[in-house]
Amino acid sequence: MQIEKTKIDVVDEKECAIVFAVEVPAEEVRLETENVFNEIQKTAQLPGFRVGKAPREMVRTNYKVMARERVIENLINRSVSIALSSKSITPVTYPRVDNVSFDFEKPFSYRLHAEKHPEFKVKDYKGIPVKKEIMPVTDEKVKEKLNGLRERNARLVESGAETVGASHFVLVDYEAFSEGQSVEELKTSGQMIDMSAAQGFAGFNEGLMGAKKNEEREIKVRLPREYPDSKLAEKEVVFKVKVKEIKEKSLPALDDEFARDIGIGSIAELESSFKSSMEDEEKRRQSAEVEKQIIEELLKRNEFAVPESLIEEQYNHLMARMAEYFRRQHVHESVWQKNSEQMKEKYRKQAESDVRISYILNAVASEQKIDATDEDMKAERENMYKTNPSREGEIDKYFGENKERIQSQLREKKIFDFLISEAKIKEEIKK
Repeated sequence: MQIEKTKIDVVDEKECAIVFAVEVPAEEVRLETENVFNEIQKTAQLPGFRVGKAPREMVRTNYKVMARERVIENLINRSVSIALSSKSITPVTYPRVDNVSFDFEKPFSYRLHAEKHPEFKVKDYKGIPVKKEIMPVTDEKVKEKLNGLRERNARLVESGAETVGASHFVLVDYEAFSEGQSVEELKTSGQMIDMSAAQGFAGFNEGLMGAKKNEEREIKVRLPREYPDSKLAEKEVVFKVKVKEIKEKSLPALDDEFARDIGIGSIAELESSFKSSMEDEEKRRQSAEVEKQIIEELLKRNEFAVPESLIEEQYNHLMARMAEYFRRQHVHESVWQKNSEQMKEKYRKQAESDVRISYILNAVASEQKIDATDEDMKAERENMYKTNPSREGEIDKYFGENKERIQSQLREKKIFDFLISEAKIKEEIKK
């Protein structure tokens, strides 16, 4: 097919989309039709004739539908590349075809809708103003972290208090009734209630306050709207509760024995380990905040349209990730549906920003000739060997299976290292 014989007209063009009107002349249609029928005739099976020996006219009559589909497919495949080449377009995804008009003896025409990558010159990526907040890891913060570990290693012991208080843990049996009928799914024994934690049902913990050991109480609770059983949602139920035990936390002493219990030689070593990990975490927080500010400024300084299909793909990814998070948290489907409606606009904007920043970072990398080299990959692998001794085989397998992803991550890190080195960073110490 010759480009001069195929008529290509641009009927609509935007930053990231173009629509062509394509017309293939009747002569090309006739030639392609003959070629297709020649191929079909070689394998045609018709009663009374050996394979490939049926007369052409009978083949035309019996295989007309098949031929039509093949001719259209062949003509589109060839003319699409001609249309795209006419405007030097590398499509984002395979173009969409509609308004197809075909007859074996007439010119063949259709509309071709293609998405294209944006044409832009990345600008103002050097000298970005950044505020870097530094939060020093103090001894007080380390002690706070240690106390959190101490809390997690506390034991529950019998309380000396006579009645249930806000800091207690209460072992209870209970069953629930709605309109006098037992609700089997809300019947349990040996349930431990943390009086200081968020409540499963609003008002339940308050109803336990002041109760004594072995005391029985009735607590009225209104079930939430999102309760799984819609027949009970928002209805009042009565819990009949028996207090079996009242417990409280017994905290271990922060000493060498405590450190050894969790696999560390001494309390001094434990404090040192905590401080080191907290300092690493602070560095990661600082880096993430700096990168966030750079991204926000790059998006402000480089505004351009991006392909809708890429936005849609990223949007679906973000929504799927959030749906999976809700699923892991065992959130009821109705709650997810309610929240997903509120999140749609937010995540569509986020998807557009994600796609645009990807173009911006790639443009910076191209202009500055930044890439992940074999030496970078080797250094990353060696670093993983050092931090994961005796797991060289697993690391080699990981690199073999994820080479492109690792290269992409290293390349992105080098891009941000460059942008940060060029940024105007003002440090501010926070306490």
